[in-house]
Amino acid sequence: MWALRHCSFTISRPGTMNIRCMNTRGGRLTLTSVFCVLLIIIVTYNQLVYDVIVEELDVLRYKYQAGRTKYICCDMSGGLGNLLFQYTFTLAMSLRFNMTMVCETDKIHTIQQIFDIPDCADDNRGFRLCFGERAITNKFNVGYDSKVGNMLLEDDTHFIGYFQSWLYWIKYEDTIKERLTMKSDLKASAKSYIEACLHELGVETRSSVSLVGVHVRRGDLLNYKFRWYGYFVAPEEYFHKAMAYITKRVRKPVVYVISSNDMEWSRAAVKATNAVFLLNNTREFDFAVLTMCDHFIMSVGTFGWWVGWHIQGIVIYYLKPFRPDSGLSRVTTNDYVTTFAYPKWIGMS
Repeated sequence: MWALRHCSFTISRPGTMNIRCMNTRGGRLTLTSVFCVLLIIIVTYNQLVYDVIVEELDVLRYKYQAGRTKYICCDMSGGLGNLLFQYTFTLAMSLRFNMTMVCETDKIHTIQQIFDIPDCADDNRGFRLCFGERAITNKFNVGYDSKVGNMLLEDDTHFIGYFQSWLYWIKYEDTIKERLTMKSDLKASAKSYIEACLHELGVETRSSVSLVGVHVRRGDLLNYKFRWYGYFVAPEEYFHKAMAYITKRVRKPVVYVISSNDMEWSRAAVKATNAVFLLNNTREFDFAVLTMCDHFIMSVGTFGWWVGWHIQGIVIYYLKPFRPDSGLSRVTTNDYVTTFAYPKWIGMS
């Protein structure tokens, strides 16, 4: 046992206290030593409170500073496709109103796994200002909400929603294409992977075939909560129809590149010997491989949407992704076929 006999302290600045406790050998824990320990805890807590107050005052002073930059942010959530819609919406609005975009660190890092986009999560003062504002919630997640698109922003603005429409950012598409530049190492790995797979199929050169990417999303969408909310999955007939459509319109032999979260079903549905099945890869790697295809067939969801946006050739999407009079239908605009689906894409059911 040891006992604290004396405790001395000095104050160097508000919230900062230098404490020195003297101990002697033997004995028992004394009231003085208990007091000293409690004093250390109290001073440490006060230091934290002091730091928070100083930081808050700094943000408050900046908030009312004349001529300062204005911030825009969005609560980003969901998978990769959702994050990309939220990112491009916020970026476009920041460019339109000459505002500074701030993001949540983990969300922007998810996108940075694929794209060389600049960091927008390192402005702590802007982050606190923007996310401290009362949020504007988007009524329609799928399709274009004109009330949001026609807003005039003059102050820090905080959004909540998914903003799944190309119309929000079409005027800034060139800038968005520059931002969404795939990481060079990921692109190189995907290219090598495709060449190796083609070699296994007996294809000598990439240029001798037309690659048709196919994204089949089922798995999670067959769960009760997604079905209850209104999600449909694309049936086997849809994929056959889309594959036949593309095959008739390309001159080169077709090789299908299949990505799915239900690969057993996909293998049985595709029934093609000229196919590459993407197995045991990361989401980011599958995305990179699919974007290198010449044409693309998507099913349901926003992951496939962003693959399609990168494709230069034919892109086919599923026309009936949700059940009428469902929760999903109520957050989808009536004109989603034209405001969600990208121009020149082909809808099939």
